[in-house]
Amino acid sequence: MQEKKFISLAEKYANKTATKEEQQQIEAFYETMQKKHKSIPINLSSNKKNKIKSAIDAHVFKKVNLINYKNISIAASFILLIGSGLAFSFLNLNQTTLTTLKGERKEITLPDGSSVFLNANSSIRYSNNFNKKRNIQLTGEAFFKVVKNTKRPFTVTTNNTKTQVLGTSFNINSNINNRTIVSVNTGKVSVKSKNNPENKVVLTKNQQVLFVNNGRQNLSYNNSDDLMAWTKNIIVLNNETLENTIKILENWYNVSINVVDEDIKQETISGKFNNETLKNVIKSIALLKNLKIEYLTPNQIIIRKKT
Repeated sequence: MQEKKFISLAEKYANKTATKEEQQQIEAFYETMQKKHKSIPINLSSNKKNKIKSAIDAHVFKKVNLINYKNISIAASFILLIGSGLAFSFLNLNQTTLTTLKGERKEITLPDGSSVFLNANSSIRYSNNFNKKRNIQLTGEAFFKVVKNTKRPFTVTTNNTKTQVLGTSFNINSNINNRTIVSVNTGKVSVKSKNNPENKVVLTKNQQVLFVNNGRQNLSYNNSDDLMAWTKNIIVLNNETLENTIKILENWYNVSINVVDEDIKQETISGKFNNETLKNVIKSIALLKNLKIEYLTPNQIIIRKKT
């Protein structure tokens, strides 16, 4: 993102003229920045701070009569970072980052024509010269349909794996417990461990591999329709632990779910939910595992054993 565009977007957010997508981009970036940098070291003289405050006043506050406090804090933080020269330690102007919030899924067309279906609470990052080097950094989960180019392999890197293809469709999930699962829908995919590059496996249709941070891998076979079911608003649970199921549901529905009893977190669940409401999914799981559900609010849920 260019500096001028970045400042403009921050100002639009403060003035409440940003589109819904622009608002989500701003808030997702700000949330990520806060997670990675709990305190931002801005060491400036009083004179410099006053100049920056004047700049903020000129760019943001004078354009509106009443601004929501959250909007001010976000926009002001962005402009402060740029004014102090610190923005570029968080932003690489030669890269593009696309994110989704909890409860949001998004289909993206890449510069080479390949498509990415980005699951909730996920992000991809790639260089602006993507057509020359088709490299993507993934956090979370995404389904890829890759345009074939034998001269330029398509590579996706997660926290512990590196996946390379020429042209195919596949899914990568790096959401849960420092593990990455790569599943192939069509074509052929090469996957290797980042920590141990010699630990490599080649996958074909309906094959899936799980890598964990210590480099251990587990190869299995699965129905390719199930592998990409989430792109059609279908949740597929295949012998998934309750603990992992909760994380899936939190991302999918943008809620907070607390399991009171530790000993039930490793209970396993299998099932398929086609475009179901959260209440129906939770109710089914509760009936299946004899659990009690309590709603503190529509978005705050407690799960415990029935007594």
